[in-house]
Amino acid sequence: MSVDKDHQKTIKDSKMVLYDLISRNITVKKRTFAALGCISGLANALVLALINNVAENIADIHRENHILYYLALFSLTIAIYGLTQHRLMTKAAKMVEQAIDGLRVELFECVRHTELATLEKIGKEKIFTTLSKELQTISQSAQLFVIIGQSISLVFFTSMYIAYHSFVAFIVLAVLIMLGGSIHRLRADEIQKNMQQSFESENKLIQRLSDLLDGFKEVKLSVPRADDLEYEFAMDSARAKRSKTKTQTLFASDFILSQISFFAATGAMVFIVPVLSHVYTDVVIKVTTASLFLIGPITSIVGGIPIFTAASEAGQNVLALEKELQSEQEKTQHTKSAHAELATFEQIQLSGAYYQHNRAPGEHAFVVGPIDFQLQRGKITFITGGNGSGKTTFIRMLTGLYELQAGKILLDGQQLNETSLQGYRSLFTAVFSDFHLFKQLYGIHDTKQQEIDEWLAFLEMNSKVSIVDGQFSTVDLSSGQRKRLALLSTILENRPVYIFDEWAADQDPIFRRKFYEQVLPRLKARGNTVIAITHDDTYFHLADAHLKMVEGQLTDNNDIVSNGVSS
Repeated sequence: MSVDKDHQKTIKDSKMVLYDLISRNITVKKRTFAALGCISGLANALVLALINNVAENIADIHRENHILYYLALFSLTIAIYGLTQHRLMTKAAKMVEQAIDGLRVELFECVRHTELATLEKIGKEKIFTTLSKELQTISQSAQLFVIIGQSISLVFFTSMYIAYHSFVAFIVLAVLIMLGGSIHRLRADEIQKNMQQSFESENKLIQRLSDLLDGFKEVKLSVPRADDLEYEFAMDSARAKRSKTKTQTLFASDFILSQISFFAATGAMVFIVPVLSHVYTDVVIKVTTASLFLIGPITSIVGGIPIFTAASEAGQNVLALEKELQSEQEKTQHTKSAHAELATFEQIQLSGAYYQHNRAPGEHAFVVGPIDFQLQRGKITFITGGNGSGKTTFIRMLTGLYELQAGKILLDGQQLNETSLQGYRSLFTAVFSDFHLFKQLYGIHDTKQQEIDEWLAFLEMNSKVSIVDGQFSTVDLSSGQRKRLALLSTILENRPVYIFDEWAADQDPIFRRKFYEQVLPRLKARGNTVIAITHDDTYFHLADAHLKMVEGQLTDNNDIVSNGVSS
């Protein structure tokens, strides 16, 4: 029972969600829109009045040579309608797009300030869908607001015109319109529910497609995996089909009922109104024509309901994502204020550092820690360990990407807090195993082109790629070549600490040797600290320290004596 109440409340709240989203970033001039809508609707109704008046008195008008007068009045009325309608639609489009622009920037900023664990929890597919598809849906509804508003205005003034000629006809028409509105209202909850189900199914479809593309190699190697994935995709697609089909059927029923209502209204003007009131033939013709004149605007209103419903649902999803992001940010109690980057350090210390990954109920929780660790500036540290031992998690703990659930991080003896965390993160740059290569060199502004070209040549990529205006000429390269460009980006950042997660794994033997024997020593020589996750035991002797991760615990490797790093 409470679930139904909550659902009804959600649907009720969704009625104003679009207005709330739009008015958040701009000032909606309701009086201006109302005035323009009234003028447009009145002009449209005047067209009807002029047509009826001219048709009724056509002989007298020709006899008295007033046809040009009425033609000029008719043209002026149409011009007023056209100008106000154009003004309305352009203002609405500008207003909605301005609001969308603000929403995009707000959500982007929210995502930017979101912690990595939160992002992993929400899922990139949901965020991507909301920032693209949902905002696009709202954008496409811009003109709908004008059309519906203008149609309502036209219905009002035309109804007044009918009431002027026959109050009985007005009452009959009002009853029929309210009856049609009541039928739609009874279906609104079911339509909203089906659209939500459709949205959820489409999100799953996007996730399945993402799985196919991201894991394409694995899928091609395993027919059973491919079959299971295709089966799940087909099931989700079928669910989306059923929800959308049911929704469209309900919309179609509404549309048909609206058409029947038009016919009923026309029939009522001809068969019922003369019985209920003593009206002349000319009045019957006028109210009948007026009722037919309502077909267009009411059809626009009914036809706009699916778009409005979809836009409202999209707005709900945008707000839901925003609230989820903000809720997680409040839990972490992080400030979005600007933080000064740290230029250097002498020692980083982890004391009792602990992090536990959230797992599904019944699954064994994976724990990294507690770890005690000290890192001195200007040293090269190698970390080894089997798959799933916790190396990547440890790196994310060390860099502050994962907030410690227990223990603390000390920078030169000072414990980190919420205000110093971002400054601490600025000490690090990294090429992770799942790295993303940006085509543009973001954040690198003061580096001379000569230095960029020298490093590009040193990494043996100058024959493949050029850099113009801070942008790679291409990133359509092999995995190993893309990784070299990612390395170049980090080198140009020149942060105090470099982290490389299995960087050399897909490099050829010659360049792999160059990475260990030339790149790393060169970074060390200019004062950088290096941490590399690696299994290249041939080069272990080049490290100042060698640590090993075993089941979430970090220990010294006895093969190499620690020099500058202890645990």
